[in-house]
Amino acid sequence: MSEASANAAGGSTDTTRLRLLYDLGCAFAAQVDLDDLVAVVIAKCREVLEAEAAAILLLDPQRHELYFPYIADENATVAARLRDLRFPADRGIAGAVLQSGESLRIADAAADARFYTAVDRHTGLVTRNLLCCPLRSRQGTIGVIQVLNRRGDVGFSDGDLAFLDALAGSIAVAIDNARMYAQLKEQVAVLERAVHEHNELLALRRELDIARSIQQAIVPRAFPERTDLRIFADMLPAQEVGGDFYDFFFVDTDHLGVVIGDVSGKGIPAALFMAVTRTLLRSTAMAGALPGECLRRVNALLIPDNSAEMFVTVFYGILNLRTGMLEYSNGGHNPPYLLRQDGTVEVLQRTGGMVLGMLDDVHFGAKTATLRPGDGLFLYTDGVTEAMDVAGNLFTDRRLQATLAQVKGGTPEEVIYSVVDAVKRYCDNAAQSDDLTALAVRVGATP
Repeated sequence: MSEASANAAGGSTDTTRLRLLYDLGCAFAAQVDLDDLVAVVIAKCREVLEAEAAAILLLDPQRHELYFPYIADENATVAARLRDLRFPADRGIAGAVLQSGESLRIADAAADARFYTAVDRHTGLVTRNLLCCPLRSRQGTIGVIQVLNRRGDVGFSDGDLAFLDALAGSIAVAIDNARMYAQLKEQVAVLERAVHEHNELLALRRELDIARSIQQAIVPRAFPERTDLRIFADMLPAQEVGGDFYDFFFVDTDHLGVVIGDVSGKGIPAALFMAVTRTLLRSTAMAGALPGECLRRVNALLIPDNSAEMFVTVFYGILNLRTGMLEYSNGGHNPPYLLRQDGTVEVLQRTGGMVLGMLDDVHFGAKTATLRPGDGLFLYTDGVTEAMDVAGNLFTDRRLQATLAQVKGGTPEEVIYSVVDAVKRYCDNAAQSDDLTALAVRVGATP
């Protein structure tokens, strides 16, 4: 195969996998009947990764055992034996991933000291190589997903592991949501035996509370504290569920990705569209796409099945922690601010991009800026500048810039809290119609 053909094949594979992640994200958002859905997911996973078998192992916390509720195996006898099997949760590759929370790619299972041979002996399976990724939820790691035995002579790649890890995140959220939904159904069944009208009001309130809880759980809440980097963010919901989100992740050891976005509309549809957008953007970014190309791909994936005609504004930047160079692209979002160590506040130049989810074949430009040691970056949604006082007057960009200038050299926590306090004092308990979301980064800051 020529180099051009190989690149084309790799691009096609990446597109297929991103499309699958999107389709499954939509399916997870639309369904809570998990058994049928997960069966399809692991079958697709086995097919895309060209594997002989795939399985989800869930943790039974009472018995501290792992069991196999979902299996896709070419051998029906092996699948049946796996469904009857349980083993201690600290055994094998699955146990190691469950305890560490870190994904593993095993090229030679038999040569790995952690490999638990009892499963192969019980089922007749011969495990040659495998991928194993944790299923992380708000309650911790609830299990793992494994893919076994790549067909052919070539084993699994790091790209295969990254794809499975991204898929594992959606599966964990879906399982968590389904469990929450099951609990909600039980509560509703009890309430239905009471006064019907009272029951309807309680059910609506519970659904909104659950959606708000899920929305808060999707964004990261653990922030790194390093000598070369400090990050902090906060998201304050208004009266109902919205579509704000932020994210940050290490593309590699030297590059930090930072994201902030705001979905049009309110309520549960906006929250679900937000979750799908965040999953697509992170998966695309971790595949190595630069900011402008990343937004272009995510926009292309959002367009086909966007029957609700929702859209999302997104800012995505990649910060080089060694050089301080920030490469970024802005899809119709409020331009972030550079916070210089001397107190100067600079608006990042616009890149010319528009909102995502509205038009196909949109070009997203990119620009660069440089953060010197001690400088910071402030990202926010329009819930900050469009917060209103009791008379309906907006907080405005001018007040935001003045607040940021006062926090000269402050830590990200100090920056975020200063802005939140300034907005709250300005609004003076006036009801707000939009979420307030902000993320701050400072490089070379003292801990």
